[in-house]
Amino acid sequence: MGGDDGDVRNLNIDSRLIDYLIEKGIENLHPPQIEAIAPALSGRNLLLATPTASGKSLVAYLAILNRLRTAGEGARAFYIVPLKALASEKVDDLRELCSKVDMTVGLAVGDREGETGSIDDADIVVCTSEKLDSLLRNRPTFAEKVEIVVADEFHLIDEPSRGPTLEVLLARLRHLRPEAQRIALSATVGNPKELAAWMEADLVESDWRPVTLQYGTLTGLELDIHRAVGPNEDIELPESRTLKGSVSKITDAILEDTISIDGQILLFVSTRASAEKEARELGKRRLKTLNRLATNESKEEISKLEILATSLTRGDDATSLTDRLATAIRGGVAFHHAGLTSRQRSQIETAFKDGLLKALCATPTLAAGVNLPARRVIIRDWKRWNGGRYADLSVMEIQQMQGRAGRPQYDDSGEAWVMAKTESDRDKIIDTYIFGFPE
Repeated sequence: MGGDDGDVRNLNIDSRLIDYLIEKGIENLHPPQIEAIAPALSGRNLLLATPTASGKSLVAYLAILNRLRTAGEGARAFYIVPLKALASEKVDDLRELCSKVDMTVGLAVGDREGETGSIDDADIVVCTSEKLDSLLRNRPTFAEKVEIVVADEFHLIDEPSRGPTLEVLLARLRHLRPEAQRIALSATVGNPKELAAWMEADLVESDWRPVTLQYGTLTGLELDIHRAVGPNEDIELPESRTLKGSVSKITDAILEDTISIDGQILLFVSTRASAEKEARELGKRRLKTLNRLATNESKEEISKLEILATSLTRGDDATSLTDRLATAIRGGVAFHHAGLTSRQRSQIETAFKDGLLKALCATPTLAAGVNLPARRVIIRDWKRWNGGRYADLSVMEIQQMQGRAGRPQYDDSGEAWVMAKTESDRDKIIDTYIFGFPE
């Protein structure tokens, strides 16, 4: 199928797609992509289990477009995602690609606001597993001409809340269209061979990352980096150091330290209320710092943040939640959780990608969803309230968060710090979340 050397010019795909990739600066595939592209383009079932930002989606996109190109009139693809926020991101990606080859993309996520394009006529339907499940129950013929099915964030098949729907859905699709190609994209999982066998698929797994990821712990203000994984084998670990600041305001110290290297942070906490509280407090204190600096740059930053805060509190979206959001945003911080409208979410994500917002406080859902990497990921809460007690988060969930550190186009390395209150917590984090394997 070509592409064995990684050069996209040698791929056996539509030449318009090759031109598009080169125009986007993608001339060579990453090592995991090289391994996966041959089975993907030859129509084989595939489980691709690699870290965040290693380029899984591109393999799936090219497989879809190649399969539909050769399958003939009326052929269709399903691209299944776990979250609505992720669905709109994939639709944007696919529409850009499809515009080069005269194909169409529809969105089916179960809310009117999100439905765009007629799914009946679309060549590719991006959908949540719940929405596709209900579509197939009501209209089994909807799967008649499906030639390829992609399941993104496939590791969630082991999650109690989302997993069963996805498992039943994939089994139903296999029954309805046994000849359709199946591709699953997954983070690094503990049981890849088992999952590949269940799918009757080739397995490509790798821990290769395009950007070096440093795994650390922060105990009080003491930072230790314990491990680093990246494109090169020999990576020297930085020495331990103490952040400047107060032990009573650790997140302020982290934010100031990160801004000093022109970086941003993603701060993960366990609940929506915590995300809002942390964002408001961080934002208020950061605004005081900006006012105190009183430079032309800080005045311009305050002015831009005020414009963003005002635009988010206007119109139909204005609620007490937007007032809380605006308070945080005036200091260059925002919270991000499922309670936001899609317009608010989109504005916040754009402002973060553009570097205007310096910190996002989020619940773990963000790690499984949107592609919003940051120079530093800070995991404040690694326990959650569950069935009347605090329980540790799974290794898989923590690794999803850690994997968001490091922006492939901008950073040489990313850092993921898990916060510890005590030495024994620190030791547990190192054993479980830094050197441990997913369940």
